[in-house]
Amino acid sequence: MSELASLRKRRRLTLLAFGLASIFIFSGFIYGPTGTDRTAFSLVGNDTWDAAALANVEMSWNNHDVTLFIGPEWDTEGGNVLAFPVLRELAERHDTVMGDYETSKHFAPIYQWQVQGHTRGPWGFAETVRAVMNQETPVSQQIGWNGSDFNSSTQEELDDVLSRLFSYQLPDGSKPYFQSVSYLEQQEDGSWDGRAFFIWGIANTSSLFGKQGEYSRTPGMEKPFIEEWELLIDEVYVKPMSDTGEEVHVWSFLGLDTQVDDQVNKTIPLIGVSFVLMAIILGLFFRDWRDVLAAASGLGLLMGWMVGTQAWLGYPQTQISSMLPILLLALGVDFSFHGLVRWRAIAHRDGGDEEVRLAAAWTSIRELSPALGLATVTTMIAFGTASFSPIQDLAEWGRLAAIFIPQAYLLLGIFTVVLRSGHAVHSGEIQKGFADRMRALGAVQVRKPIPFLIALLLLTGSAVAIGQPDSDFEVHDYLDGNSRMVQSLDTSILAFDESDQGEPGFILVQAGDSSDLADYNTLVQLDGLMADIRANNWTYDTPTIIDAIRMQIALVNAGGGGYNATTINATTGIPEDSNELQKILVDISANGTMNPNDPRFTAAVEGVATAVESVAPIAVIDGTSGRLSMLKLPIKVEKAGDWAWMAQYKVDVEQLMDENLNFTNGEKATFTGVSYQRYVYVNAMTDSFQKSIYIAIVACLAVLYIVFRDIRLSLLTITPVVAVSLWLYAGINLAGQSLNIVTLQVASLAIGLGLDYAIHVTQAIREQKRRRPDEGMARWVQGMMGHTGT
Repeated sequence: MSELASLRKRRRLTLLAFGLASIFIFSGFIYGPTGTDRTAFSLVGNDTWDAAALANVEMSWNNHDVTLFIGPEWDTEGGNVLAFPVLRELAERHDTVMGDYETSKHFAPIYQWQVQGHTRGPWGFAETVRAVMNQETPVSQQIGWNGSDFNSSTQEELDDVLSRLFSYQLPDGSKPYFQSVSYLEQQEDGSWDGRAFFIWGIANTSSLFGKQGEYSRTPGMEKPFIEEWELLIDEVYVKPMSDTGEEVHVWSFLGLDTQVDDQVNKTIPLIGVSFVLMAIILGLFFRDWRDVLAAASGLGLLMGWMVGTQAWLGYPQTQISSMLPILLLALGVDFSFHGLVRWRAIAHRDGGDEEVRLAAAWTSIRELSPALGLATVTTMIAFGTASFSPIQDLAEWGRLAAIFIPQAYLLLGIFTVVLRSGHAVHSGEIQKGFADRMRALGAVQVRKPIPFLIALLLLTGSAVAIGQPDSDFEVHDYLDGNSRMVQSLDTSILAFDESDQGEPGFILVQAGDSSDLADYNTLVQLDGLMADIRANNWTYDTPTIIDAIRMQIALVNAGGGGYNATTINATTGIPEDSNELQKILVDISANGTMNPNDPRFTAAVEGVATAVESVAPIAVIDGTSGRLSMLKLPIKVEKAGDWAWMAQYKVDVEQLMDENLNFTNGEKATFTGVSYQRYVYVNAMTDSFQKSIYIAIVACLAVLYIVFRDIRLSLLTITPVVAVSLWLYAGINLAGQSLNIVTLQVASLAIGLGLDYAIHVTQAIREQKRRRPDEGMARWVQGMMGHTGT
């Protein structure tokens, strides 16, 4: 067989092998595992995260919250949410939701103090006003309302009933209805104006995603995801309210994971745009459609291989993994650039006939394999170190990157060159004028290195002085600013006053394996802690299980049913005998309790829990023995978006815990909540990213030394990468940005590609030295700066 025939056969077999590999990888779309999606964020193994997760499981209300609010229309000053057309429209939307059996059947009844009775479905101030005006609640008689019903009443009658509700006063002087509407004001004509109020309902978790439930709690399972049900509700409330004549809108906190997935899906067109831009850049550089077609074919296959590989592994698309295609496009263009430029130079130099072109492909691959191979290994290490992160999304990102990077080398460093070698080549050096200017710059750097060195040191020193940016959680970094979730969050900040802002957190207290929190000394310590928390205004004043014990004692003393304790401490109001505590807790667990001194609950049906509607959300009680194994102390996290404030607040709360608590039987108290789950998650994310970068630099230095066998060359290659990372962090700081998913991935991209470029420079100079051992550094650098290494 002739040399030409052998080379042709080798090319065909190589392309066939890539074709078969592509078919296998693409089959992952059909045969890859399914049902592996999960919620957007998770940090199992962290005490703060695990405490909140444990509370969600063990202290579930057996209900799923549905939270909406009406407030200003987006980008407006807002209107009056108490205008009669607004209230009537909201009531109609409530009826629409409840009129759809598939939606309404999952709502659970809940006691609403506003109407002193049970309600179902999304409930807000509009529904309360309707119930009062329609004589459907004891409140109608309590405020002396005997006017027209909701649908036939006049504006004057609405003003009257609102005035009666807002003047309703409790024995402690508070006005609960007045506090239900944000920025409430009465106008000179007697009408009322408000900026916002919440609409809230609960659904039964057993009906929704229990064993026999209709939905799944996590996405990607056989049953539809729970958020599909949430969005059925949101579709009703999201409609514009322009017909009311007020600039108001209903916002919601529903469908978070779905909106995160939407953001991931929106990156797919960006990948296509990046691909087109890369192809245009290649076209402008190579000025030959055959080069562009070969490189674009390799890049297109790489995109397919990545998606197919991810399908085989069963890894879901996440906000982090969706950034990988853009990273690999950049790396792939670099690989294809080196391969095609070297191939063109060799093929054109040796005549350019078919045999020369085919042989030049393998010569190019062989000559570049040390540089491209080393760049592949070190870049794999740089990104693969994230595989050991405790954050699942980040660990998967590291594993996928470690797989995708060698795929990029195979497709862009080998396949693209082999594919291109089957077509004619017309010129050797590309963009000769630009190459000559780069060679001249290289010569200047060798002749006058001091100015360049001074500039490098000044930039690096300045970057060190500027320092590293802080990490925080800014929702706009994770979701589109125009998404419903972000606009709802932004609007809530404007719509509600500071007393309604912030997020609920809690201290989770767990009993030891053989201990019981239903112990007088333990409860007194916890009650003292709660007293200090209330004194600091660190709570929404939600009742605790200790408050419920006092309520139950007062209820029994007022003639209600239940155990009558005899060892009540006169100072604390808590029984000193543990057996009596357990008997009271059994009563509360079975029947709930209520405050007999609160008029909002005096009309409640006997046996209905009111102030503590269900004890499940605040304590875990054995219904037989009365053992108290877990409880919550409610905390208000007022500035949940201020990372520095949250860090100090956590220190302050934990210091207060240390001052008040002295557990001796294995009890454990943990400050946690949704806001602090985010806090520890984002901190763990940034810490993992940064640690992986540091580990990657050390590991890459070791690999470079093994390959180069020269510590000076190894340090020379890695030093620019360290400098780039310092510059990048300083730039992020100067731009007023924080360390988050986006900026850290940009940093990883810059460091990964920077390492790739540094290796090319070092390897190219070594190659020039081998080619021209009698020349000096100036000529070696000039050769390195040229596109073809000549």
